[in-house]
Amino acid sequence: MLKKIILLSIIFLSTNLVAQTKVSEGIATNTKVAHINTYELITSMPEMVEVKKQLDQFYNDRQNEIREMESALRIKIELYQSEVPEKTDQENKERLEEIQGMEDNIRLYMDQVYQELEKKQKELTEPILEKAMKVIQEVGKENGFDYVLDSSKNQGLILANGVDLMQKVKIKLGF
Repeated sequence: MLKKIILLSIIFLSTNLVAQTKVSEGIATNTKVAHINTYELITSMPEMVEVKKQLDQFYNDRQNEIREMESALRIKIELYQSEVPEKTDQENKERLEEIQGMEDNIRLYMDQVYQELEKKQKELTEPILEKAMKVIQEVGKENGFDYVLDSSKNQGLILANGVDLMQKVKIKLGF
């Protein structure tokens, strides 16, 4: 899921990277093009590595809570099933409703956890993505490039034989 959100964010933000082609009387002149694998850059940034740890911890904590809720539900189901013959129809009906309520609560909690995870992920990754895109633009301009293309997999770039800005951007980002 983290990959999917990062990739979508990269696609969205990378569309802002393309600079205007220098045009002289309708003809492009000396266009300089560079490329960078933004997915590789962003996933290797120390900040993103830390974000991944935080998100993994958040997810694992919530998964443990859900497992505990499911365990309590299983115990209650087993208990109630063993006591069915001893209880009245009304009591069994009420117990069934209680179990259904517990199941509903688990589903609602799982939905809430997913929404919280998405929100937390966006809050934590957005500043990192913006920082990376800003530095890519700066390095591209500093080195005289008119275009900086994203060479991440499936980004439409077939050949990345030009200048790769990865090292320069990493240096400017401080890693």
